[in-house]
Amino acid sequence: MNTFYKFAILATTALAVVAAPIESSATRNTTATLIPLSQQGAKVLSTTISDSEFSGRGTWFTDTVGSCETPFDTNDMIVAVNAEQMDGTSQCGRTVKITVDGKSVEATVVDTCPSQYCSYGALDLSQAVFKKFAPLSQGVIQVTWKFVN
Repeated sequence: MNTFYKFAILATTALAVVAAPIESSATRNTTATLIPLSQQGAKVLSTTISDSEFSGRGTWFTDTVGSCETPFDTNDMIVAVNAEQMDGTSQCGRTVKITVDGKSVEATVVDTCPSQYCSYGALDLSQAVFKKFAPLSQGVIQVTWKFVN
């Protein structure tokens, strides 16, 4: 065997030894510790629900007590917010500004509209609020609204 081939075999063997994985008895720590951003000194930026405007179906209701457990009358300027945006009772007592075709009114949140009737963005309006925009016989209107407090 000539010297070149001997050198090539030796070089290939050396590369195989260097490239071969080395077994280790050490273990790798694969757990991660999550540290809240507030403890890392980072500034958290967020958009609150108050900054947003929503659109959806507007319907009317005749109940007299809602999820906020405040008695009311259908002549009151009140609304029920869809369940997803109501988030339990966290929106109770807040004021919403509702706009339909350029006309706006404010109403107080006193109830939750169940998800089978109101999808995200929808409001169930008292008769008094609904009548500010359309006759009750219309049944459904398109509303745009936002929290104002």
